[in-house]
Amino acid sequence: MTYDVIARARCTTRRRMLTAVCVAAAMLAGAVDIAVFGVSPDRPATSPADPALTIRPDASPTADDRMALPSDLDWVDLAGVSVPASGRSGPYFSRGGLAYGFAHDRAGAVLAAVHIVVRVNPQVGPAVFEPTLRDQVVGPDAASMRVQVAQAYDELRGQAGVAPGRPLGRLYSTLRGYRILSYTDGEAVLWLLTEAPGTTGSPLTVSTEVRVRWTGSDWALLAPAGGTFDQAVTTASDPDIATFLPFTAGG
Repeated sequence: MTYDVIARARCTTRRRMLTAVCVAAAMLAGAVDIAVFGVSPDRPATSPADPALTIRPDASPTADDRMALPSDLDWVDLAGVSVPASGRSGPYFSRGGLAYGFAHDRAGAVLAAVHIVVRVNPQVGPAVFEPTLRDQVVGPDAASMRVQVAQAYDELRGQAGVAPGRPLGRLYSTLRGYRILSYTDGEAVLWLLTEAPGTTGSPLTVSTEVRVRWTGSDWALLAPAGGTFDQAVTTASDPDIATFLPFTAGG
């Protein structure tokens, strides 16, 4: 997610491309029809199917981790991906392509990571990814990330025959869970668990390491090394999956 994080496990070529480029290209190549995403990315959506995660006893999530998500969790649709949102933890505002304003706590960090990662995907279109990259991505690799997302969008737009500035289509992935690796008031490191159809049609699940940093007023994504998630995405085995917490209200 934000690229669509399934890409790392599905793509074996063009390793220097964005993770999102690989998965989007695979979807476009295999699709008979390309449904261009043309509705508001903030329209209400239903919660994704219950992932029914069973936490391994030795995974030992802390009590704080288990209660990270607020009790008022709801879902919004963004390019086909249901993302969690909360009146208590954020995002508090959504305008100009941005979703921003997150609580300065674990829940806010988790929700910020999810929203920003999905919104920097080329698939959502420049009206969303450009302001997100400009205002909500920080770090030494932020500039590289902006360039690569724009290049990915131009390439995929040409392949899909989409008009300039328009979103590219839906992302066929589901957020399955999260795991907080470390948390301080200044920075949080977490893994996001995502599932999408693999090239054979069977579900493929991957985990992606995401870092968010508190800027003094909100959480921002710390751009991954080189501006891509290539080194942050790994295929998740069943034992790995069992260490994640599901995206459910109240943790």
